[in-house]
Amino acid sequence: MQKLSTPTLLLALGMLWMGIDAPLRATTIFDNSAHDLGTRFDPGTNEAGDEILLADTARYLTTFSFEYWGVNTTHPTYFDGSIQARVKFYRNTGALVLGYASPSPASFFDSGWFSVPNPTDRLTFDFTAGSDLPSGGLFIPTSDMTWSVQFQGMALSDSVGVDLYTPPLIGDDYTDYWENDSGWMLCTNGVPMDFAALLQANSTVPEPSIITLWICGGLGILTLARRLRRKA
Repeated sequence: MQKLSTPTLLLALGMLWMGIDAPLRATTIFDNSAHDLGTRFDPGTNEAGDEILLADTARYLTTFSFEYWGVNTTHPTYFDGSIQARVKFYRNTGALVLGYASPSPASFFDSGWFSVPNPTDRLTFDFTAGSDLPSGGLFIPTSDMTWSVQFQGMALSDSVGVDLYTPPLIGDDYTDYWENDSGWMLCTNGVPMDFAALLQANSTVPEPSIITLWICGGLGILTLARRLRRKA
């Protein structure tokens, strides 16, 4: 019986890995993480939304991240309040405000409230498929969407908000922003109100049957190699 050589085995395993990785590699559809304006935005407890235009056609969101900051004026290492944040995604199909369609009444993604741990000069919250998003990616039903963030639980000595960057590297943005305080309002702030964020997506959801075949094929290669080595 001919022995399966080590290079052949490594090549087979490499092909298996590339086959698994290729359909899962995400495309960046929005990237506003490079051009820091050095300006910080504190929305208080109001929901603040950034309307963005997505690039490419991939729409199964696998990664979403945004940059935030937080300070306490009394001490630098912890908040006095129990601060939480909440992220939502909207289509812009709501009522017209100053001639522009506002975020729709219902979001197509709601993270629920999550903790903001400690003061930081800057840090990102990262949402990933299989953990914070559906395992196959969150379907984005539009190319013109608003993502929003809202904070709560701040004490008088606490402040928290988002960093402003512009222009985006990928995708596009508007210089104003949406604010929800018992209704959406279109607001300006003297500088481009483009929140630092990154979105990556797949074009399709991987078929479970194909993934199963890859796994079974890999196990088959390993089993065959073990048997041939035993008989040699």
